[in-house]
Amino acid sequence: MNLGELDVQRVHHSRPQVQRTPNHELPIIPSKAHIDDCPSLTSSVSEATVIRWITPQSRKISPEGSFETIRHHQNRHSVGVNEAAYASNTPLVVRFDEEQIRSNEVASSNKGKMEGIKVDPSPPTPIDDTPYIRFAIDQLTRDESVKPAQRPSTSTSSESYPADRIIPDLGLGYKPSVRREELALIRKHRSPPTPRSEGGRLFNYNATRPLSGHSAPSLVPSRELLSAGSPNFIPVPPPTHSPRYPKLTFVPTILRPASMIMLSILCLLMIAALMFTAIYSTYHKGLTEFSGVYGGQYFVFAFLPQILAACIFVYVQCVMSATTRIMPYTLMAMDDAESRANALFLGIFPRTMLWPRLEGPRSIVLSTTFFWLSIFTIPLQSCLFSVIRVEGVWRWTTVQGIAWTLVAIYILVLMGTAILAFFFFHRRTGLMWDPRSLADIICLLPRSNCLGDYNGTDTMLKEELRDRLSLRSERVGFWMTQHRSQGLFYCIGEEGTATRRYTLESGKLQEKGIEPSADLESNIGDYSERARFASITWYLRDSFVVFWAVAGFLTLTALIIVSFLSSTAIRKGFKPLLSAAADVHGFSPANFLYSFIPAVLGMLLYLLFQSLDMGLRKLQPWADLGKSQGETADRSLLLDYTADLPISCTLNALSGGHLRIAIMSLLSFIFILLPILAGGIFFPLTTPANEVRMIPNLPAFYICITLLILYVLGLFMLVPNRGLMHLPHNVDCLAEIISFMHASHILDNDAAFRAPRSKADLTTRLMAAQADGRDARYAFGSYKGRFGKYCYGIEKLGQPDVRIQL
Repeated sequence: MNLGELDVQRVHHSRPQVQRTPNHELPIIPSKAHIDDCPSLTSSVSEATVIRWITPQSRKISPEGSFETIRHHQNRHSVGVNEAAYASNTPLVVRFDEEQIRSNEVASSNKGKMEGIKVDPSPPTPIDDTPYIRFAIDQLTRDESVKPAQRPSTSTSSESYPADRIIPDLGLGYKPSVRREELALIRKHRSPPTPRSEGGRLFNYNATRPLSGHSAPSLVPSRELLSAGSPNFIPVPPPTHSPRYPKLTFVPTILRPASMIMLSILCLLMIAALMFTAIYSTYHKGLTEFSGVYGGQYFVFAFLPQILAACIFVYVQCVMSATTRIMPYTLMAMDDAESRANALFLGIFPRTMLWPRLEGPRSIVLSTTFFWLSIFTIPLQSCLFSVIRVEGVWRWTTVQGIAWTLVAIYILVLMGTAILAFFFFHRRTGLMWDPRSLADIICLLPRSNCLGDYNGTDTMLKEELRDRLSLRSERVGFWMTQHRSQGLFYCIGEEGTATRRYTLESGKLQEKGIEPSADLESNIGDYSERARFASITWYLRDSFVVFWAVAGFLTLTALIIVSFLSSTAIRKGFKPLLSAAADVHGFSPANFLYSFIPAVLGMLLYLLFQSLDMGLRKLQPWADLGKSQGETADRSLLLDYTADLPISCTLNALSGGHLRIAIMSLLSFIFILLPILAGGIFFPLTTPANEVRMIPNLPAFYICITLLILYVLGLFMLVPNRGLMHLPHNVDCLAEIISFMHASHILDNDAAFRAPRSKADLTTRLMAAQADGRDARYAFGSYKGRFGKYCYGIEKLGQPDVRIQL
């Protein structure tokens, strides 16, 4: 035998490997092959399923010797059958060709030619040898089944040929192991072809002639076998008592039972205090004697109630923020498809409390509505106390109607706390940790099977995106496919849908999109500079930002002029224009009007500035990603300003070098003093001229003027450096964020996002230096995505064959 005519396939055991066939008797196959319905980049399913020849179970065959591992850079060609080889121990050689291994349907038309093949000493050419590979693989795997003790136990064995054990079929024909063939094919296509080596190596093997009776299988794979290679996502609960697969019941600390109990206690204490003051003042004709609008007593009755109410209010805001952040994931972890349908479009960032947010399950809507009522607590607390004349002496008393209204509101807040606590108690939220940043969202996507439907959504508005994905019901959790060898994996996926699909083009695996026949250059015109900077949150648009600043400046100027002119000086007070006398229940129209209205205006200013601050926090990571040189992960993907508590956000922004975020977050927190102080500035008093006037508490008034000056300066800080915060569309919900990530090569190439076990693990991976010692940098721009179309999204700079236009 001429050794120069032979080539070998790298396998692990000494098994029958090759037969040769005349190249004139077999057809030429197509030059392009496809691999569809792959579960991941490391496995795929061939369109040509391998079916083996049948060998009797009684005949046990083992290799006579071991072999040497063939070097990796060796081209693989086809295998032929030599009938004469079955009668002797003729050395055999395997030749694999990745272009021909999936062409069995073409070979089925030549079935008659296969039976009389003779030896041809001429060198083989690329031909269809799929039916002969079947017999070789059958012998390899059959020997492992009948003599498991001879299988090597080294790690190299499993890597060289990850074969599954074949189950006997009582002589009716083997069922092919689809998973083994998937792994064999994808291993071939993961590396480009290499120059062919001359010659090959021979392995001795006692070949067994295949039976030619009725049990010989067809050369054409059945439809059932082909469909069996399309793995679908199957949701599974995590294994119990397994640290590798934690329970997906994570909730933020502020939503855990201890925190909910603390909020409940605060509400109960406030309810008890309100009830005590209301009842005590009724039976004792007031609380204590009035001593004027200055001093500690006035602070206790005019400002302390609002301060206590503000503490509970800020606590409630933090609870609502955490609930908003994890609610989409919680809904996607539910078994009910209807509950999951709208989860991707729920906002994940805190919104203004100017109106209630009626989204999510009914229990959450009810709880959120109760929490929303807390915005009235600070204005109502500002007019909780007034003065009445008792036996010629002015005394502080509790306004009964205000007190019992506040009791009702706090009872509702307490009920909302209880509802929320029971909702999240042992609730499966689908989370391993708190999803506070972009990186936490991205790590849920690499194994996802639903990214193909986002093709072309990176320039869609939210309503268009909702229409595009209207029939989706993604869920988050652990998954598996019918190929159990893949194990469990954690991601956002769609139940019953095939895994990500790939095609082989130019020797490389590329994921297939939903429009494989679309013109790849047809959408280049949509990715202009205008489309790149098309959208920003409405209250941060240029026209609105200028309006906020100018209106704030003019209003503040007018207020200062009016307050300090000699003719209208605020220190002189003003006539109330309403009755200042209190009734038997302590209610004074003038006191209510000039306490409640200023407090409401202060609350509106506080909530409006919070919205502006939250808009900057939300868009700051995207602005950093839009820089010409990109940005490191700790200053972009890992930023979690939207989830930070008030003071911690300021400190984190200072350490991260985002001065504007630090100042704005600090201002948005201290502006809670506006409703607190505004509600206690004015109080009705009788002047020496026996005239009732609303007299201000000047220290509180001056503090309010200072806060308003800072407010206007904060508005002017919004004007510069907002260009990079403009995006093709908003990023308020998961669907909008995923539309910027669905085609990113990060999902395939960046190991940092590949199944991290904890937030600390994810952070460590992203902060680790690259091989060249430099920190990895990420950027937002347009590029040619994994589906072969241009798109907007986040990419890692420095990747080979990935060019991004910033």
